[in-house]
Formats: sequence, C-alpha cells, structure tokens
Amino acid sequence: MLDEIERRRLMHAGLLADLRLKICGGCVIPIRYNLRSLLERRATTLMTVLGLGMVAMIFVILFGFIGGLKGTMLNAADQRNWVLLSRGTPDETASFIPHALMDLIRVRPEIATSDSGQPLMSPEIFAGVNISRDKHVRQFVLMRGVMPIAMKVHRNMRLVAGHWPTRGNGEWAVGQKIEARQPYMTIGTQMHYGRRNWTIVGVFSDEDSARESEIWTDYDDLLTDAQSPGKDTNSLHIVLKPGTADSFQNALKSDSRLKVDAISERDYYASQTKVVDQLRSLGLIVALMLGVGAVFGGMNTMYAAVARRKREIGVLRVLGFSRGNILGSFVIESAILGIAGGVAGVVLAYIVAWGTGLNSRLLSVGSTFFSYRPTPAAIVAGLAAASVIGVAGGFAPAWRAARIGVIDSIREA
Repeated sequence: MLDEIERRRLMHAGLLADLRLKICGGCVIPIRYNLRSLLERRATTLMTVLGLGMVAMIFVILFGFIGGLKGTMLNAADQRNWVLLSRGTPDETASFIPHALMDLIRVRPEIATSDSGQPLMSPEIFAGVNISRDKHVRQFVLMRGVMPIAMKVHRNMRLVAGHWPTRGNGEWAVGQKIEARQPYMTIGTQMHYGRRNWTIVGVFSDEDSARESEIWTDYDDLLTDAQSPGKDTNSLHIVLKPGTADSFQNALKSDSRLKVDAISERDYYASQTKVVDQLRSLGLIVALMLGVGAVFGGMNTMYAAVARRKREIGVLRVLGFSRGNILGSFVIESAILGIAGGVAGVVLAYIVAWGTGLNSRLLSVGSTFFSYRPTPAAIVAGLAAASVIGVAGGFAPAWRAARIGVIDSIREA
C-alpha cells in the first residue's frame, strides 16, 4: 500500500488517477512531477540554482567583454576597403612603405576613384601619445596622421563638433571615446607633443569603432614633427573597385617591385583581436573552476534527492515506468536546475553590470576603448554553460536512481 504522503504527491503529479491504474508500458513521467519535487526541496534547490547561476554570470560577463571589444574592432572595417602593409609585418605600426612604392600603387586600375577622379588611397602614419592631466597616471593613445582623402576612404567618419585638422596649424581631432574617457580633451584644449603645442579643433565618431579611440591629425604635420620629411608611411588604406580584389592581389604577387601584403579590413581587424582569445582563455579557466564546484554541488543535491525518494522510485517502477523513464526523469530534473541557474546567472550579470556601471563605463585594452556589451551570444553562452553543468552533475545520481531495485525500494523504511 502507498502511504498518504506518496499517494498525494503522485496524485498531484498526475501519475495516479486511482489505485487501479493500468501498467504504463511506454509512458513518460510528466515534467510537473519533477517541478513539484524541486519545489519540495526549496532550500537545496535554491542553493544549487545560485551555484549554477554564478557560473552562468561569469560566462555572460566574460562574453559581454569579448563582444564589446570585438565589435569595436570589427566596426572599423569596410567591405570594400583593403589595408596594405609592408611584406611580413603584423600590423600598421610595424609597417613601413616607401613613398616611391605609393606612386606605383596609386595608378593601379583596380583602385576606385572619387567623384573628382582622385584615387581612393589613404597613406597613414602613426605615433603614440601619452595623455593625462595627472603626471602619475597617463593614458596611451594612438595618433594617426592622414590626408583629406582619408575621410572619403573611411566613409563612416563623421564630425561630432568642430572641424578637421588643417595642414600647417598643428591641430588634432579626437575620437569621441577619448573625449568621453578624458573630458578635458575637448575643443580648444592645447596639448604638448614633440616640438610644439597642438590644439584640439574637432571631435569625430566612426560607428563605435576602434578609430574613436584615436587622435587624428594632418599627415604632413605629424610627418614633419614626429619624424623626418620624406620618410616612409606606415600603411595604405585603399578602396577597390567591385570584383577586382583577386586581380589586385595577383598583381602584387607578380610584380617584384610591389613588396606589400594586401589584406581586407575585415580580416585585418579580426586578426587584431588576438587579445580577445587571451581574455576568453583566462575567463574560461575561472569559469571552469567554478563549474567543477557547481557540478559537485548539483550532484550532491540530486544524490540526496535519490536517497530520500527510494520508495517513490519503487512505486514508479511498480506502476510500469521503466529504468529509462526513471533515468530520463532525473536527468530532466537536473536540466531544469541548470536552466533555472542559467536564467539566474543572466539576471545576476545584468544586476552586477548595472551596479558596477559596466553598461555605461568605457573600458580599455591597450589603446582601444570599448563598452561592455551583453550580446545574445553572451546570454546563450551563460544559459548553455549552466544547463550542461546541471545535466553533468545530475547524470550519475540519475543512473543510480534507475538502478534501484523495486522490492528493496518499496520495503525501505
């Protein structure tokens, strides 16, 4: 005979219409049975959900950082734009292209032209600047020297205030992320660099890209002040005519004079996000350590549930539910815990981001400023991590539950 507590629990779960229920053959245990079981163990269920939620929170925040940094880098890319670097160099600052080589590339028929017939090729040079009003705390930013054609090559560049630097006047335009991070870097401010004082005359935006973390100035002014006139340029940004990318790359390979590598802006900026992989690896190590603890926490919770429900499991077997039904039911129960932990983790991540100001704060890696961005991929990563950990922690107890003998479980006091 079933005692009153077991009868009532199974009745509520829909497993007994009456005591004359027929043998259940291929039936599946209803999920509401698992939900009621979890609600009856509120304290242990809550602790397990919070443990899984901490792991999910780490995943959401980690992938939010990665999404923000990667998005900022890739927003600088244009599908039609290519970057030319001296052969074998990894990035723009390490590249040096002779001026004579620029003249050979400028006349290539694959390069698109502006409305006035000017080739859309932007020579660009770089220098590093430490900016800060505090002598002890300095922020390193990248300064890019460009010609007026750069505004047509980089088509998303927009002035927010002021005007673009004028040749010969020692002027800067700063990205709006620099202005947001360093409020004193605004129009009218003078900064000393090299052999002169420079005046900020403009603030620009670029679709939330990495260029908003840069200072832009006139090409010749920077070349004269920071280097020596006639020296090499660092990189060339060009716009290719549609369908000419292959012929352009073949020309670079076949002409021994053109000792440059061409890479699409999309691929170039993607290659500059290697730091993202390092951040992901470090974050995953921390999440893995927490995940191991969460697995054991979930395992203990489910083992305790199996120990308390031996007689109940025996009754389910008598009613005709197979070992596979029992195994599946307990795995589903673990998955429910995992999903609940994932949802809790997403909520915790939003609370932590709001409480610490991550959503509104500009973060920096090297000279690049970016914002925390909880992308859909970050949320999915948190939910998936908690669900997998929940199932992993519950599988062994579920297997144990499925192997419990019917007679011994019913006789259990």
